[in-house]
This record gives sequence, C-alpha cells and structure tokens, in this order.
Amino acid sequence: MNDAQLVCVAADSDISKISDLAGKVVGAQKDSSGLAAAQANTEIKDKASSIEQFADYDTALMNLEAGAVDAVVIDQVVINYKISQGNDKFKVLDEKLAGEEYGVAFLKGNTELRDKVQNALNTLADNGKLAEISTECFGSDITTVGK
Repeated sequence: MNDAQLVCVAADSDISKISDLAGKVVGAQKDSSGLAAAQANTEIKDKASSIEQFADYDTALMNLEAGAVDAVVIDQVVINYKISQGNDKFKVLDEKLAGEEYGVAFLKGNTELRDKVQNALNTLADNGKLAEISTECFGSDITTVGK
C-alpha cells in the first residue's frame, strides 16, 4: 500500500501549511520515517524551533493534544486510522513530506506462502473488498494490489 509522512496538528490549530511551522515545536517518533522526513525538510529542520522525539506515535500525539508540541510528523496510515476511528482532535495538512510503500515480507524461498497471500490479495482487490477495508481503516483506498 502507499503511505506518506504527513504533518498532524490539533483540530483547532491555525497551522495550515508546512511553512506555518516556523518557530513551532514539531514532534516525531524516534528512529521513524516521520523523524527522517522532518529532518530532511528544510521548512521544518531550519525554521521550526525544535524537533522533539518520542518513543512512539501515541506519546507524540498525547503531547500534541496537551499542547507540548505544535505538530507531529506521522505516517498517513497511522493518523488516518486514528481519525477514522472517531478521533476528531487532530487534522492533517494537505502537503506530504515523503512517500513510501508498504509490502509483505516472507522468508526467502517460501514461495508457497507468498503465492497464497498474493492470490488472496488479488481476490480481495478484484471483488472490491481490499479497497473497502482500506477506506474504512485509512479514510481512502491506498492499496496498490491490482492497480
């Protein structure tokens, strides 16, 4: 599936674009793609007052909710799932920092299991169920199987 690193802010925040993060505190999960994306983005790296690192995304989001940070750089699949589950405390900026793809890994040589999983994913893509599940969990169809 396609994923991206996004900037999440409080639902009532006046931050609407990445350049609004100048002078703001930005959070990210330690050793994550989100942290790497924040550190690679000059608007954040050079202009935010700091980039704070947290053990996990839940802790980063709790700090956002508490006002300890102004924004969190987070995986699209993570924040869209949280929002799709009724969490209306956050909003996501339209700009994406970085894209990435997720896949399924198998033990090298285990072609039997690989093929079974691929066939199941193809069936779910063909009958529309994969897109339905993706939309339910992530707010949109971010799958790549069969496309």
